[in-house]
Amino acid sequence: MRLRIAAVALLVLASIASFASRPDAYPGGTPRAVTNAAPYCATCHSSVNAQQLREMPADASGGLLIENRHYSAITNGDERYQKLEPADRQKLLDAIKAMDANCKVELAVSAAKVKASGTITVTVTTHGGAGPVVGVMLTDNDLRFQAGPVQAQGFVITKAPDVTGPDGKPQTRFLDGRASELTKNINYVNIQDVQSDPAAGTYPTCKVVWTLAAPAKPGEYTISAAFLYGTEKASPLGRVEAPGGRVLPVGGQSAASGRIQFAKPVKVVVS
Repeated sequence: MRLRIAAVALLVLASIASFASRPDAYPGGTPRAVTNAAPYCATCHSSVNAQQLREMPADASGGLLIENRHYSAITNGDERYQKLEPADRQKLLDAIKAMDANCKVELAVSAAKVKASGTITVTVTTHGGAGPVVGVMLTDNDLRFQAGPVQAQGFVITKAPDVTGPDGKPQTRFLDGRASELTKNINYVNIQDVQSDPAAGTYPTCKVVWTLAAPAKPGEYTISAAFLYGTEKASPLGRVEAPGGRVLPVGGQSAASGRIQFAKPVKVVVS
């Protein structure tokens, strides 16, 4: 089981890397990667805190944090931010900081104790994200580069995750992109039609519910969730229309304006 999940995660990383010649974020989501995933594939995103990098030396983790990887580039007018006047760069930075202060992810389990192979549900609730798409992964821990799909521990996703969009209605669009001969029981989803507005103070709420069969082996297990989202496009100053009408972050797809945030891990005891 562990080797199979690791192989799947590596295939996801390879397929995403093949979409571009350098690590890029995906402002429109990952409609071709409808499969199990792990957060290390989002190489361009900035980490929201050092906790998710705690296994790394401080000199290595510091460069991945939002203050050093994203905020400083805007303040200094690096690369594509040069075209913004200093006052506009400050406005953009203020809007992004408001996004970061109001975006969060929470996780709840239906039971903290369960019999071996028993059923539990896991509900992940997200708040915010620039949109139009955010990503959610159900993981086995909250380390950015060492988290894997929740199945790596022996949990089994027994049905397709139930996705509720910002309008409170079910969504199936992302999972409908899964090949017809494959099951939709995967740990990763995109949620569409998300749009935050820092100026208005609105940050939409979405939910994903996974149904799991607990591991067959008794023990204590950890479940977390990774929340992947953008920031710049929530501000008019942070939006640039590309050829074909696609809207991109003003800093470009490699500007580290995306984020990786983890839900507080929950312990589940299997007896």
